[in-house]
Amino acid sequence: MRIVLLGKPGSGKGTQAAMLSEESGLPHLSSGAILRDEIREKTPFGMQIEEYVLKGEIGPQELITDVVFGYIERKGYASGFILDGFPRTVYQAEMLDERYRPGMGVLIDVPDDLIVDRISLRLTCADCDAIYHGTSRPPASSGICDSCGGKLEQRSDDNAGAIRKRLESYRNEIQQVIDMYRDTGRLLTIDGTSTPGEVYKSLKNATMNR
Repeated sequence: MRIVLLGKPGSGKGTQAAMLSEESGLPHLSSGAILRDEIREKTPFGMQIEEYVLKGEIGPQELITDVVFGYIERKGYASGFILDGFPRTVYQAEMLDERYRPGMGVLIDVPDDLIVDRISLRLTCADCDAIYHGTSRPPASSGICDSCGGKLEQRSDDNAGAIRKRLESYRNEIQQVIDMYRDTGRLLTIDGTSTPGEVYKSLKNATMNR
């Protein structure tokens, strides 16, 4: 089974993908984690990506696509996965369909105001990328990751103005991808406004019970 999780930054894609991965056994492939792994392992793709990262850029969509596909092939994940953060463009969605066609795209729908609240209080572990929230999911010890003991940090652009700009950029990029999955009968939409546990029940219903 191949699943793509779609949703705004802060919609909970990473949390939900991790929960679904644990129960289903499908690998959770986060595009951001893949890029960091490639850079850390100093693969040929990783060295190319690092050049863009050092300049504060993401890199061309074609290169990102090649990196994700190369990772899937190298790790032997072609038969099934949960993709989080990819595809972000129609080009990437079309290339994914050609190479590893997903059976469904699941959109986790959350309004902008709630996204701003979530992200502005979000903390991320610098070592393992675990995500916490200042009120709804605080760490046991302030500033320390429960999982690995790493330092928790807040992104410098996690403020209301910057978040709304990122949401607008997301909409410009992703709407055509959402439309593509809808037009091919593969789009499922779930309400992402409730607790992670409730959202997961909807996600599990939408994916594992089909």
